Amino acid sequence: MKPIVIKFGGSNLKDKSDLSKILNVVRMYDKPLVVVVSAANGVTNKLIQAVSDIRNLEIERFLAEIYSVYKSFIDEEDLELKERVYQIRETLLGAKLIGRVPDFVYDQIVSHGERCSSLFLKNYLRNCGFECEEALPENFGLITDGRFKNASVDLHASEENLRKYFKSNTNYIVPGFYGVHEDHITILGRGGSDYSATSIAYCLDAERVDLYKDVSGFMTCDPKCVKGVKPVKRLNYDEAAELSYFGAKILHHATVDPIRKKKIPLYIYNINTFKSIDSPDTIISFNDSIAETIIKSISFTDDIAVIQFKGTNIGRVPGLLGQIASTFGTEGINIKSVVTSQTSINVLISKQDVERCKKITSRLQISEVEEIHYRTDISLIAAVGDGLLKKHGIAARIFSAVSRREINVEMISAGASEVTIYFIVSLQDREKALQAIHEEFFSDKL
Repeated sequence: MKPIVIKFGGSNLKDKSDLSKILNVVRMYDKPLVVVVSAANGVTNKLIQAVSDIRNLEIERFLAEIYSVYKSFIDEEDLELKERVYQIRETLLGAKLIGRVPDFVYDQIVSHGERCSSLFLKNYLRNCGFECEEALPENFGLITDGRFKNASVDLHASEENLRKYFKSNTNYIVPGFYGVHEDHITILGRGGSDYSATSIAYCLDAERVDLYKDVSGFMTCDPKCVKGVKPVKRLNYDEAAELSYFGAKILHHATVDPIRKKKIPLYIYNINTFKSIDSPDTIISFNDSIAETIIKSISFTDDIAVIQFKGTNIGRVPGLLGQIASTFGTEGINIKSVVTSQTSINVLISKQDVERCKKITSRLQISEVEEIHYRTDISLIAAVGDGLLKKHGIAARIFSAVSRREINVEMISAGASEVTIYFIVSLQDREKALQAIHEEFFSDKL
């Protein structure tokens, strides 16, 4: 029997009232479950803060604080859980002694909240009569590429391990957010428990993946920025991946990759409004449904910066772009996109990488580059929907709507993906641009 993989995030573990919601959900399934769980709400942030100031960390006090977070869910002592929490004590002491936190230590500590959650949730569910076992990635072999802080799962290496470990008739509770590489724990990046769930689903040929959130799936835009947003009931894999890549915080950016390979559907539920496993808020699957509006959702990110390399004939110099990209890649800088012209090469990066890039570019010896400029006061907006590059007039409607609000578009890219058009505006114009596009495509449409 194929299992169903379900995942509960940190927003589903805010206080003890959330436990009854989780119990209610798992009892509705009549098939074996692999339950992936995140750290309790706020715990990962506490762990990150601890390692960022390791020299001044009061270790005993800190671990007591972490234990108190989990203890608040059950109102009684749990010696097994307390022992689990204190497993990182010696690691913290060692890091404090040397005054720094190596990458492999960082990943071990920051992922510790998930290991506490899986034990804690397993004990709770068992006490409520739901039979289950805990399974840790370091034991069943969820293998990664070994990149600390932002690893990718090696699906080929992991699949055989998981098939040998997991029994078909058993429910499992699994900590998300991390895997292992050569006996080292490597985390999958913030929000990585979604990615854990879909990677496990791939390895076990799961029937589907169900993600439980505290929001109602994908919307036509971020309701914090735009009025009148509507739910998005269906997305295909490409649409969901592009929305996540360009800023939608519903999914980790790599979530869709594993399930796309085996066409495993993904359902998203809001646990606070949950009624039935047959009524997901958003379904992501292998389909080519084209919405009447063509555009299904609008995403954005402010974590964007542009490095502009300028020179009279820079666009015609063979190998120049490759030299820039290679240098950045060697230094671990991710290039999000590139837009070129005769006189400039524009490289899009994360805003948090700007200072590092300034040091790197100061060492570049490229005679054709006459000036280098940085822009950080910008926002990238992406309109996503299958068919938008095939349907005449969609781009014109997008930019006409923005133009009517007297907003200047600073850079445009279309064609890199068949389901996305993205462009850059000044940060101060971001919300006006989002509202303008949303009104153009979604007012009285759905």
